[in-house]
Amino acid sequence: MSLRKVSTGRIEQSGFWIFSSWRFFTSKSQHFNLSGGEYRRATKQVEADGAARIGEDGDRVLWWTDAGLFWADDDLSGEDVELLVWDRQRRQDARLDRLRKIRARDEEVAGARRERIPDEVRAFVWERDAGQCTRCGTDDDLQFDHVIPVAKGGGNTIDNIQVLCGDCNRQKSDSIV
Repeated sequence: MSLRKVSTGRIEQSGFWIFSSWRFFTSKSQHFNLSGGEYRRATKQVEADGAARIGEDGDRVLWWTDAGLFWADDDLSGEDVELLVWDRQRRQDARLDRLRKIRARDEEVAGARRERIPDEVRAFVWERDAGQCTRCGTDDDLQFDHVIPVAKGGGNTIDNIQVLCGDCNRQKSDSIV
């Protein structure tokens, strides 16, 4: 059970009025001809059933749907083709929804990343705080800390950055409301 979209498929009308005919091209050289009456019947069938059988090429059949031209196995009915086209569209829509959500999430993450503390601010704060924790005085596991957290509106200014050890930084974060 296979269904393949004819990527270069097109439909052209030739002639006029009662002498018109329709060509369903599947490639530059291969096409199927329908008279005006056959074309009208196929159009009604697409509107009613979702798919119309246009022609055969060996063990495959050319089907016309609202979504375009498709090659299908000979054993598929019009309803089968319409269901497969519907399923293809449904899966494509679901994939696009997932991709939109992924892109929105990536944009949120990119927007949530905070700006790195500038090197000159780090150097100044390190000198000012003498390379030790401003709370307990240790020189182990030192970290640059925002006095007012970035999430609460604090910035990367010299006045808002201090040096804390890991333990003091965790204690401070536990007490922030």
